[in-house]
Amino acid sequence: MRKITTEPTYQGHAIMTDKERNLACDTNILDAIKDQFEYATQHNSKTFFMRYDLRFPTGEQEHTDNKLVRDFQANFIKHLKRDGLNPQYVLVREQSREKHQHYHGLLLLNGQKIQHVHHPIEVAEKLWRSALDLPEGNGLVDACMKTRDGKSQVNGVMLRKDDPDYETQKDECFRRASYLAKVNQKENTPKGQRELFSSRLPKMRDK
Repeated sequence: MRKITTEPTYQGHAIMTDKERNLACDTNILDAIKDQFEYATQHNSKTFFMRYDLRFPTGEQEHTDNKLVRDFQANFIKHLKRDGLNPQYVLVREQSREKHQHYHGLLLLNGQKIQHVHHPIEVAEKLWRSALDLPEGNGLVDACMKTRDGKSQVNGVMLRKDDPDYETQKDECFRRASYLAKVNQKENTPKGQRELFSSRLPKMRDK
């Protein structure tokens, strides 16, 4: 059974909820996001946070399960590891009644090796285009540079432990990441299909 919250914070972090509008977040997904944040920030002096989204071409109905995306994601992470980016990720599936599924993702990367979202997005576009066997695929990977109403927004935040605003920026990144946990459009996931994927983490040492 899905566990949800409409509270404005979760374990000390602000999240994208609205009790009056009944906008809720899935706590299982929030826990996955929190685990990835804790691991990445413990193991990097600088952590680069970014978002990305995946969609299928309009009218494509062949791939209704998660296999294509699972294979893409494994290949994507493999490429980022080769670049020394130590990637941690969370990826979620969503689907409206009328449209094909789409996926929202976040990456936490080694900030010593990256300054901007361009490289991961370019890699993702190339690999997603190849997975779909398309000659062109720009636009199927969203770099999350605009809000839903078309306004420009920054994607890619460097979290530096020596920054006086480190905790404030980390909290804002968690709030943005909580978009992945929104319950809306997750109730249409077909039975038997996973909606949450994340990096495997070794057991953290007891403090």
